[in-house]
Amino acid sequence: MAAKTTSCFTFLKEALILPTLNPKLFTPLLLLFAAAAFLDHIVNFVFVQPLADVVAGHATELNNTDFSSAEYAKLMEMEGPKQDGMKFILIAVSEVMVALAVGFVKKILFLFAASTTYSGGRYSLAELLRELVKGRISLKGPSITIAVVDALDFASAVLAALIPAPALMGGLSGVLSVQGLVYLIALLTSLYFTAVALVGVGASVVDRRCRGVGALRQAWRLVTLVRRKEGLLLVLVAHFVPTVVAPLYRVALAYAKTSMAVCLCLLAVHAFLSCALQLVSLMAATVYYYQAMQTKEVINALRLC
Repeated sequence: MAAKTTSCFTFLKEALILPTLNPKLFTPLLLLFAAAAFLDHIVNFVFVQPLADVVAGHATELNNTDFSSAEYAKLMEMEGPKQDGMKFILIAVSEVMVALAVGFVKKILFLFAASTTYSGGRYSLAELLRELVKGRISLKGPSITIAVVDALDFASAVLAALIPAPALMGGLSGVLSVQGLVYLIALLTSLYFTAVALVGVGASVVDRRCRGVGALRQAWRLVTLVRRKEGLLLVLVAHFVPTVVAPLYRVALAYAKTSMAVCLCLLAVHAFLSCALQLVSLMAATVYYYQAMQTKEVINALRLC
């Protein structure tokens, strides 16, 4: 039993050790994206959040006013709320676009850093970027897979917004209703897809022939059918580990009115830790795929699935 438990955690242990094997690559990568995350926190804190509060105040004022009154018509004709709303939309859209671009670059660099280091390479950041620019390392497969993942994430977010979560408990019997059961299945699928997406993109980095829907299909079979125990552990790591430091962000905002220095320090720590935990998730997915595909039994099982 002990051996089985150890084998389930082997890929995670190696993932934690992996950055220490090539600090000249992982250290600048981590600091670079931690700085980007800190800058995003500052932009959100200085520009987005105050404007969001103003827009929310306008919306509350409208909701508390009788729509048939002259005051309501006057509020609707005011240019200030309209301009604030338009600014908020433009800033929010710009922030989303920048976040997608930074997230893409982060996944690409972290996963290629993990792949090259695990396979024996010891690139520096400059050398890795040079290989990518010269095309010696192909970006086509990972780019296609990331695009598919982002499209699926967007579609699932739209569905989640349009379809409210049903009541999980049924009627007098206290048994789960059909709607609740469907919701639970969808929730579990979403949890697993987080890990599947990481493994799928990692597969595209490791294997140039594996990309897009095919990479995600293979990752799904690997996580849910072939390497289930390790897959479940990866699901927990991929979904919950990056959220561990989320309370720190709320604590930082709580200090904003009393001590700006403490607030900025906490935001910097949150940015660094969140990037480090994202790195752990990506390393774990890469090592998980490498170890699985090095086993003939796994390869044969994937062919039979």
